[in-house]
Amino acid sequence: METSNIPLGMTIIKFLKPMFRVLEIRAAKQTDIKLTMAQFGLLFTISEEKEEVILKDVAEKMGKDKSAILRMIDLLEKKELVRRVVDSTDRRKNHIIVTKKGEQFIVEFREIELKLNNELQEGLSVNDMKTFYKVVDHLKVKSDQLYLISKI
Repeated sequence: METSNIPLGMTIIKFLKPMFRVLEIRAAKQTDIKLTMAQFGLLFTISEEKEEVILKDVAEKMGKDKSAILRMIDLLEKKELVRRVVDSTDRRKNHIIVTKKGEQFIVEFREIELKLNNELQEGLSVNDMKTFYKVVDHLKVKSDQLYLISKI
């Protein structure tokens, strides 16, 4: 089947959806914690923040509205992966921090992801993967540029 006639977005989704399904299934089986990729993405994003987690910024990074992020935070908190801590100087503000359980889950999830990545790359050469990453990087840069232009 000729794939060059399929739009880029559809091609990427055709690859990502089954990969994410496998990742979600393996993570749930191996860690006993069931999260969607969006929920894991939020957990990972929170863990990577060097300063306080600001809901608006996280929502923008993930391309979701604040209410969707709040619902995911509630779920992550229920699973004891994150917790809210009241700001000592402003009781109206909450900081979201990743718990020890959340940190451990991230480590385990990344190991599962790495194993899956290795399986997916079977049969591809180092040059194939270099080309893949070069193309993906190019598409990301162009997408970011077009996004900034479209916001004007």
